[in-house]
Amino acid sequence: MFSKHCNIDKTDRINRAVIGLLLCVAVLIGMGKSFFMVVGLVLVTEGIIGWCSIPYLIGKIKKYKK
Repeated sequence: MFSKHCNIDKTDRINRAVIGLLLCVAVLIGMGKSFFMVVGLVLVTEGIIGWCSIPYLIGKIKKYKK
């Protein structure tokens, strides 16, 4: 049923982890429908235009650390 090999690259794994973490934190601190609507709209927009802001932000953070 599940393959032993990863089918997504490191960037996609990081993206999913960051988005999942944001959603978990939002639930824990009681953010409501507005937050999830914004997250959903951002994800849909990124899907339509084909550009994700998370790798861009990660690149900026890596440059800042150097």
